[in-house]
Amino acid sequence: MLAILYVFMTQLGNLNPFVSSWDQVDFSLALHRFDLRAMQPHFPGYPYFILGGLLTEKFIQNPGQALVAFNVLVYASSIVPVYLLASRVLSKESSLLVAGIIYTASYPLIIVNQPMSEGAALAAFWWFFWSVAAAESKASGKWLLLPLFLFSVLLGIRLSYIPMGIGLIYLFYKKWTKQELTMPGIIKYAVIAGLFQLIWVGGLIMTEGSLSNFLELAFGFTGGHFQEWGGTSVSNELSFFARLKAFLFTNILWWGIFSRTTVLMVLYIVIGIIILLPSRKSGIFKESSGQLSLLLMLAYGGWALFAQNIDKPRHILPVALLFVFVCMLVFFKKRPEKFTRYLALALIIAQAIVSSSYVQEQAESSPAVYQLANYLEEQPDVVLYTWEETRVLQFLGMPYPHKRIYTYKIFLHDQGLYEGKTIYVTNSVIDGFRSQGVEPGGKLEEVRTFSSNEIFDPVYHEIVLYKWTP
Repeated sequence: MLAILYVFMTQLGNLNPFVSSWDQVDFSLALHRFDLRAMQPHFPGYPYFILGGLLTEKFIQNPGQALVAFNVLVYASSIVPVYLLASRVLSKESSLLVAGIIYTASYPLIIVNQPMSEGAALAAFWWFFWSVAAAESKASGKWLLLPLFLFSVLLGIRLSYIPMGIGLIYLFYKKWTKQELTMPGIIKYAVIAGLFQLIWVGGLIMTEGSLSNFLELAFGFTGGHFQEWGGTSVSNELSFFARLKAFLFTNILWWGIFSRTTVLMVLYIVIGIIILLPSRKSGIFKESSGQLSLLLMLAYGGWALFAQNIDKPRHILPVALLFVFVCMLVFFKKRPEKFTRYLALALIIAQAIVSSSYVQEQAESSPAVYQLANYLEEQPDVVLYTWEETRVLQFLGMPYPHKRIYTYKIFLHDQGLYEGKTIYVTNSVIDGFRSQGVEPGGKLEEVRTFSSNEIFDPVYHEIVLYKWTP
């Protein structure tokens, strides 16, 4: 409990003040003007997350920090459903340890401390997960309304959690096999689920003026996500096996569970070895907590593997946490001795130390894109060409010209309009040209490299600035 409280207070005392990526800018701008066409935020709007940010902004004037504060407060509540789920299988003491392990997990806390919807979505997911398990065990039909509503809240915070809807299918199937629900009843509750979703979807349609405008935005966004910039298996050039390797070993294990930290990796490996040692069967998959964990993990895992950006490990967070949750259920069920509790306690303390260190560093160390912005602000007569970095520069209100450029031909023409100016380009622009089969002509002079911790931003943690001479 002390470790959990220490992490929570560290988060509240170190709210991340930086808005350092395209998506983070989208969310932060939405607090001042909600406009999907201006990508404030990007489609589908995540209205429940923005609403939470608006509430916390009444106490915290910085929009980015207001969103982070909402994440921190909501994510802390996830301790309750994790404990309740574990207590369906384990003792109270072991269940508290499981909740502590899940809550203090370091990489999820890094993402919670960013102005993004993942933190709140993880909390909403755990509450949804618990509500499905609780509704399955309750005879009253009124309990069925809770997971239907919480699924609406979940998607209204982060739409990419839509595969978690398999939990509702599981619930309907279980109720049907126990003859607690007939086919007309299933249809009725499916309609109610749709009406709950309509609360936030209908609000977004109203903000766009009409259903046709909303659908135009929806198809434009999904087309770009799956075909162009989304980093999915369709738009990414990685082979299936390279993608699978990155997904399992880099994203889930090294980032999601080990948090790129050797101490945590060793502790988790020791626990894994103990789990695999011969002993009595755990039997957790006879319980709804175990069955649902596996089902949700597989459903979202397939979605994250094929339909999410493999270059951003944050997309695998639900899979990583569910995997840890299942392993801990098996761990305590098979080996309820005092030794296992001491080992779990050691893991919680280690995670609390690592997590607090990361949270403090993230709140204090300037991201690479901020360093770039500040450096060029001190240089006279500059023009900067970037890839995605310009979105952050716009948010920061940098006074010098900066442009997002895609093709080499347009760059050659555009930079010629700034005679007498010093032309700068970032490494992401040069890499983009080369990926299009173009080796930039002219003279590139490396000026400076700006670096920050890769775990905070796996894509733009290192920015190399070049001076361009035609």
